[in-house]
Amino acid sequence: MPNSSSPQQVPANASAQHTLAVLGFGKLASAIVRGCVSTGVLKASDIVVWARSDARMAQAHSMGLKLVDMNTCAQSGHALLLSIKPQFFSELAPQLCVAANTNVMSVMAGWSAEHIGARLKVKHVIRAMPNVAAQVQAAVTALSIPQECPAPAREFAMKLFSAVGRVELLHESHLDAATAISSSGIAYLCLFIEALERAALQLGLPKDVAKNLSLDVLQGVSKSASAGAFDAAALRASVTSPHGTTAAALAVLDAGEFSQLITRAAQAAKDRAAQLGQANQ
Repeated sequence: MPNSSSPQQVPANASAQHTLAVLGFGKLASAIVRGCVSTGVLKASDIVVWARSDARMAQAHSMGLKLVDMNTCAQSGHALLLSIKPQFFSELAPQLCVAANTNVMSVMAGWSAEHIGARLKVKHVIRAMPNVAAQVQAAVTALSIPQECPAPAREFAMKLFSAVGRVELLHESHLDAATAISSSGIAYLCLFIEALERAALQLGLPKDVAKNLSLDVLQGVSKSASAGAFDAAALRASVTSPHGTTAAALAVLDAGEFSQLITRAAQAAKDRAAQLGQANQ
């Protein structure tokens, strides 16, 4: 908990009901809050925050957010965003007193809506899996909203996560697969860019040129995708002349079962997400 030199927290008896309470204020939660404030979905004064670390509380204070203790936070919002590290939720949940009709939204991997609801004794839980691009408001968020969720809670969740990018509505049973593609997928792309940069260095290009060319490849594909209808296979075919340089490179990737490796990697990520969920039952 923050020490005496940290921004002052408001005691429980001084709390008032706010639009959004945020439990946990890591990179993802801070990106979501920054996005919804910058787009006008919420004002900083609409939000209360509790975090485990002094540094995170200080960051929230610098953004003009109201700091409260953990239990006050759990009770202080019409909506509650759970952004606690998943491994800490079992420890903290028994200490939280949340009104049964609170609009609870969770970005915790490995915790199902059913088990969060049972721990907190709330009527419904919305699950969201944004990716790290939320930090630049270019995320894709896999969002699972229960059918019994009231319309105002549904609409608020859509607005909140749309503030950091695009929202994909999915059944909760598809969240593990979506996580393996949209969340973990960023790491796959980064690994490819790193490998491309290393290859450029081995081919004799200067370090700055190797980095810039590798990033330019990613940006070029991204711009092509954002320009309209995008077909990855068609774009790949358009730059692959028969018996040319690209064809020679793709033959090596095919021989190494590149596509199958990506499928196996995504399956491993999905399986791990399922294992984490089973461990939290």
